[in-house]
This record gives sequence, C-alpha cells and structure tokens, in this order.
Amino acid sequence: MSIGPIKVSHFWKGLVVVFFTSSLLRRKNKRLFIYKPLFLIALLQLVNVEIFYSPINAIISFGTISIIPLFGFYILRFPFDKLKMALLFFTSFFILCFVPYELGFIESIEKGYDLEVYGSNIFGIIGPFQTVHSASMTLGGAFLVTLYFILDRTFNRLYLWFLLILCFYFLFNTYVRTGMAMVAIGSIPLIIYFGKKQLSTRIRLFFIGGLLVLMVSTWVLSNEVLLNRIKGETERVDETESLETVGSGRGALWTYALEVYYESSLLEKFFGIGQTQTLDRIYKKAYNRLFPHNGFLQILLVNGLIGLLSLLYFIKKVYGLRKKLVGEHNVLVTSLLYAFIVMSFFQNYELFYFHILFMLTITMFIQKSYYLIKAKTALSAVDIVFTSN
Repeated sequence: MSIGPIKVSHFWKGLVVVFFTSSLLRRKNKRLFIYKPLFLIALLQLVNVEIFYSPINAIISFGTISIIPLFGFYILRFPFDKLKMALLFFTSFFILCFVPYELGFIESIEKGYDLEVYGSNIFGIIGPFQTVHSASMTLGGAFLVTLYFILDRTFNRLYLWFLLILCFYFLFNTYVRTGMAMVAIGSIPLIIYFGKKQLSTRIRLFFIGGLLVLMVSTWVLSNEVLLNRIKGETERVDETESLETVGSGRGALWTYALEVYYESSLLEKFFGIGQTQTLDRIYKKAYNRLFPHNGFLQILLVNGLIGLLSLLYFIKKVYGLRKKLVGEHNVLVTSLLYAFIVMSFFQNYELFYFHILFMLTITMFIQKSYYLIKAKTALSAVDIVFTSN
C-alpha cells in the first residue's frame, strides 16, 4: 500500500525513526547499552556500493534497520512495571490481530503460503502482515513470551491460556516452519528452568505439555498437508534428496550466496555489495531475484564481513547479559535469543516485530535486576552499620 510514491510501511517507520532520534538527541545520558553493533549495521547501509546503485534504497534500508536499536535505546527510560505491561500488550496484539482476518471480517492484503505443491488449493494465513514469514516469526516470539508468563504465574492465567491456544492455532496455520522451529528451540531454556523449580511449577509444565500434545494430535497430525509441509515432502520432490533442495531450496540459495561472496572484490568482502547487487548477482545464478533466506549470509553479502561480525557481536553481548541478570530473569532472554538465532538462520535478522518483544524483555529484566541488586546492596550496607554499632 502506498501514499503516492511512498510505501505506507516506509512512511510510518520514517516517522518513528524521527521520533526516536529526537529522543536520543535530547537524552543527556547517551549510553547505547548493548545496541552499538546494531547502530553500526544501520550505518553500514550507507557505506557500501548500494549508495551508488540505489541511494534511495540505501537510505530506506538505513532507516528500517536503525529503528531497531533506536527502539531499544528509547525504552531504557521506562521502569520495570511499564515495560512488563508493554510486553503483555504487544504479545497480545500480535496474536489477537489475526482474529478478525480468520473470522472473515477483514481480508489480508497479500496471500499466504501457496500449498498447491503439497496437495491443497488453500493458502496459509497471513493476517495483517505483508509476508507470511513475518507473521510466522512474530507468532513464534509471542508464543514464547506467553508460555513464560504462564509458567511464571504472571497476569491472568485464563487469559494467557486463551492467548497460547490461539497463538498455537495461528502459528501452525501459517504453514511456515520458521516460527515453529523458533518455538521448538526457544522453549528448551524455559522447560529446563521451570522443570527444576517447585512441584507446582512442574505440574503446570506437565499440564501445558499435555495440552500441546492434544493440540498437535488434533490440528497437526490430522492435517496431511501440514505434515507434508513440515517434512518438506511435495508432490514433486522430497527436500532431503539433496543439499540444493533442503529448506524449500535454501540449500541452493546458500551455495549461490557463498559463491557470490567468493567472487566479490576485497573491498566488497569487507563492506558488502548492498541489496540491489545481492539480488542481481544471485539472479545470475538462480534466475530469481531472491535473498539467501539466511540472515547471516544476507548480512555477509549486503554489509560484508564487518556487518556479519557486528551481528555476531550483538548476539554475544545479549548472551553475556546472564552475568548482569538475576538468575530467574535470564531465562526468557535466553529463550528469545535462541529463537532469534533460529530466525536469523532460516530467514532474516531484522524483523522489527520480533525485536519489539526481544528488546522489551531485555530491558524489563535489566531494570528488575538492577533494582533488586541495588536493594540488596542497600540492605547489606544497613547490616554492616548495625553490626558495627
């Protein structure tokens, strides 16, 4: 959807970038926390060959990516309670926004995943999103946050159960495996952590497992098209036949991406070839203008080795937060970090909707741990004074 020559998505993101940037400039304390690598990745959009081939696209890419660290910096100003409510709000919104589309009150702008090759003439649901992968990855993140809130006995449990069931239904009806993989891998830290807690938590975890098994047997195992999609078996080919067919052809795209990087110049290897050249050079090999469907390879091509190292450094900084967080506050951050790595491996790293949940979680628990550690330090100081007296 466009307003004249400007896409609506670019328009609203541009306004948000201006708002966040003005907040950054007004802030006396400009410590960028863990988001320096993401700011560098945003700046790299303006220093590769894209600025010569398509300067407008380079500027749009800069704004699209810079909105992520700017959002992370902006929410540092809010206390724990507000961040917690914001996390519940966005999680709820990302799930409930599918309801009017599923009920037929609103029609999606784009079509979902075409399932014809899996033996069906239906499409996967996409809701209000522009791409079905964005829908799936956002639901994957929302599912993990909802699961955490249930296990942590936060907010109204009946409402959270309602959200979890809806999210599960919508996620599997996108027919996109990335979000499902994010849930499968991201749930591991939650299951391990809460499985070691008191008996009541283990019982709740067991009950959730039973409910998920019931939903899988009802909505997944009885759906032959979905099972074929999960296993990668189409009417013409089985994805496990060769490296090139793995992941709906991702194996071939990854090979082409590595070939393009190998054939690039030394300067391009360090700073990247930009989005336009990435699509053009992969087209010469795959005869299709596609990104490699791997965030790590995509940033290696678009922003070079510097971009890839910046992304890996950001992941390292998030993982390193475990030293600054109270133990119980680290589990959801770890869960979403695992999901982020899965998302980046199979799609891209810059999905803003997932980063909203990710950064709210990080900031929320940083604030909570800071207050707890500060309170413990104050109590220790009081103990010392009384003991000395």
